[in-house]
Amino acid sequence: MSARDEALDRRTALATAAIAVLLGFFAMNDVPIGIFQDDGHYAILARAIASGDGYRYTNLPGSPAATHFPPGYPLLLALLWRVVPQFPANVALLKLINVALLPLAALAVRELARRAGGLSVVVSSVVAVISVATVPVLFLNGLLFSETAFIIALCGVLIMADRFVARSDATTWRAAALLGLTIGALALLRTVGVTLLPAVLAILLWRRRWRDAAVVLAGALVFLLPWQLWTSAHGREVPFAIAGGYGAYGPWIADAWRAGGASFALDVAAENVKGMRLLLMLFGLFQAPAVVQGAAVATLLVLAGAGAWRCWPRASVTVLVFIPYGLLLLLWPFPPDRFLWPLWPTVLIFLVVGVAHLGAPTSQPAVRTTARLAAVLLAAGFVTWHAGSWRNRSWESIEQSNARIGIAAASVAAALPLDGLVASDRDAMVHLYTGRLVVPLLALTAEQHVRRRSDAEVAAQLAGVLDAYHPRWVVVGERESLRAAVQLARSGRLKLRGADPSNVLVYDVVR
Repeated sequence: MSARDEALDRRTALATAAIAVLLGFFAMNDVPIGIFQDDGHYAILARAIASGDGYRYTNLPGSPAATHFPPGYPLLLALLWRVVPQFPANVALLKLINVALLPLAALAVRELARRAGGLSVVVSSVVAVISVATVPVLFLNGLLFSETAFIIALCGVLIMADRFVARSDATTWRAAALLGLTIGALALLRTVGVTLLPAVLAILLWRRRWRDAAVVLAGALVFLLPWQLWTSAHGREVPFAIAGGYGAYGPWIADAWRAGGASFALDVAAENVKGMRLLLMLFGLFQAPAVVQGAAVATLLVLAGAGAWRCWPRASVTVLVFIPYGLLLLLWPFPPDRFLWPLWPTVLIFLVVGVAHLGAPTSQPAVRTTARLAAVLLAAGFVTWHAGSWRNRSWESIEQSNARIGIAAASVAAALPLDGLVASDRDAMVHLYTGRLVVPLLALTAEQHVRRRSDAEVAAQLAGVLDAYHPRWVVVGERESLRAAVQLARSGRLKLRGADPSNVLVYDVVR
């Protein structure tokens, strides 16, 4: 690389990081932690680690072992919690961690775009900035969620994996072991990271690199096996009624699939395919007529497919990981967006490479013209929709709504006597801001992903919580929880105690 090229590389990297820092502060907000439950759970687990209580849910009676989330992100938060252990005085510091991580995410995407896509430093920098400026990425970055950290780690492991499988020389076992260890560590940041393992193993086995495949697998198991042993040993410590929010993924999924069978799997896949339409939102097409959406989906698939084809020789793992990752995204009984957005930077790289390939002067005139026109239309839609969203910060409306309910629930719970247990649909936030033990009302179930549960079903789940924990009060702020509480009030198990001006209701549990 010439001195001029090195200078350009440094300037574009610095500009990318600087813009990402500004975007991180732009996305930062003042909403309390716990408004989406997962962010509250991360904080609770970080506090438990920092205080020496272990990896446990100290907000629940008996402090059961934590098996729902892998420990990577809570461990990162625990480092800051040790520095400033007073809550909520440390909320701003905790939120700053994602501000600091966003420029690292941008630089990681930039490097992946250069290595996997073969893009110039300028184009790679533009791709990186667009990736972290995308509204859902900003939305998640402004909360105490792990997506930004996962984007950094995912890009880094993909670069490492692509480099390793492309080696034609006799690779050392150390390089294979290191790759396996990083894949295992990635899965402890977010479970979906384990999908890199079958992608890497498939390529190594196809190329008859048996020893390398075995060493990569062994390295990954160094992290994966202890976590699986931990979840197997402690996965049933929480009652079945709250397993969807606090229990291990394995038993929760297995129970749902065993009960629902093939029809349930098909329903989940159909629901998740519909959920993946969220990508159209980025281009302002989420409410467009079906024919326009269909044309947009077909265009995106062609462009991204062409880009993936061009990237394959230099980035086979980055391309192939979409198969196991996509299958997991398709079959997991949960809205796909939290899994989808960490992949968005890679999809964007494929789109840019696809447009560059199909729109190149060497392409057929019709193909070239169509690709360039499609790129212009998609870019115009992307910029228009994002300009409006950035201007009015539209993603904050749901945050503010959830915050109002959570604050009201915490205020109501704080006013209750201290000699009884509280159950609430804002359990994490109520616990964090009141300090009292709180159990959840209606944890997520796999079935509700594909159909609306009946009043009898939600009432039965709430009754299960009452039977397991025997709370003295039930604090309700969400509609589904209210449906359950109304049913139990009619049967005599609950008695309305009062209502907050924010429509948060308090019920006494009838003994």
